[in-house]
Amino acid sequence: MQPMRARTAMLVLGVGSLVACTGNDAAEPGAGGSTTGGSAPTAGRAGTSTGGVSGSNATAGAPSAGNPAATGGVGNGSGAGGASAGTGTAGGGRTGEMGGRSAGGAGGMAGSTGMSGAGAGGRGGSAASGANAGGASSGGASSGGASMGGASATGGAGGAAQSGGCGKAPTLKNSTSNSNPSPITLSVAGTNREYAIRWPDNYDNTHPYRLILDLHGYGGTYKETAGENYFGLWTPSNGSTIFIALSAIETDWRTGDNLAYVDAVLKAVEADLCIDTSRVMLEGFSQGAAETWQLVCSRPGVFRAAVGHSGGGVTNPTSCEPIPYLGSGGLQESVTQTTQTDQFAKWNGCTVATLPKAPTGGHACTSYTGCPATAPVRWCNYDGPHTPLPTDSGTSSSWMPSETWPFFSQF
Repeated sequence: MQPMRARTAMLVLGVGSLVACTGNDAAEPGAGGSTTGGSAPTAGRAGTSTGGVSGSNATAGAPSAGNPAATGGVGNGSGAGGASAGTGTAGGGRTGEMGGRSAGGAGGMAGSTGMSGAGAGGRGGSAASGANAGGASSGGASSGGASMGGASATGGAGGAAQSGGCGKAPTLKNSTSNSNPSPITLSVAGTNREYAIRWPDNYDNTHPYRLILDLHGYGGTYKETAGENYFGLWTPSNGSTIFIALSAIETDWRTGDNLAYVDAVLKAVEADLCIDTSRVMLEGFSQGAAETWQLVCSRPGVFRAAVGHSGGGVTNPTSCEPIPYLGSGGLQESVTQTTQTDQFAKWNGCTVATLPKAPTGGHACTSYTGCPATAPVRWCNYDGPHTPLPTDSGTSSSWMPSETWPFFSQF
């Protein structure tokens, strides 16, 4: 294990330079804001129109805790199947290939679909914020809405949204060791893909855990991120989190259908382990960081937060729903604030300005101003080479986990 090494060979973009690319993956509109009058629908009902219930006048609302949407829609919502009068998507839910779960509450498909309940593969939201987001008050998916594991998601203790694996004895292979991870193989579109998973030694199948998926840089595999203690977060997570180390086909995230791959991994893991589906997060390095951009922007509502270190080498999304994001990059590599975090700051509605540069031999981490409380953006600049675990001059351990762990654990 060499967590502190520079990895200049890992970053690949075309012929090797790092620039911002363009793509055509469209994101979807935000979920509803808070209601102004009326009450949230009860568990088992379909999501109502954006920000309101039958008979209430819903106005554009500020985001509530746990709801990453920046604004709410306007309309006079009525009951089952989404918005029958008015505008916007179903409250507390977002559409997407992985279903209608938002971080802020259970919900239905978009109002225009006319479908009741969570969509196929829909995932329950957070009970703590379901009412404000317009989702079910229990925080679970509406009755009949399938969870990723094939069963209805239900509201869990402390506002968690439990996956279908809660209460079950695990059957997946636990790595039990970061330095010698055990691979799990699954077939995606006829191609065998691998990943490794590690859950806490005191794993409790009745407790919904945070889930963090890690993506290696070009030339690596799941062994790299697991061997680096999941970007250094295994120890500070202190038994609160389940980690997955993903693997690209032939070490290159530009190869194969990685959206389908991550869909399949989440479906398998959430059906087998007790996951809080409102706290699924991503962290990636280099090409893996750029792949996290594609994942969070192509699967709105699925991921609660993301961290990317020195991203590049995969086509950039051109739009994205607001999501908490922390990015990092070194002075001794060709990445900057402009190529890393500014894009998320713009999508989240933050104020984009030049942030402090790292001092010689050190680092500087700065949050953007003007961001929604539910979608902060932070930039960490350091005086060093291409690595996810940089060190300050004269030190032997990386400061990065002390930045990334508090960022993740606030959600």
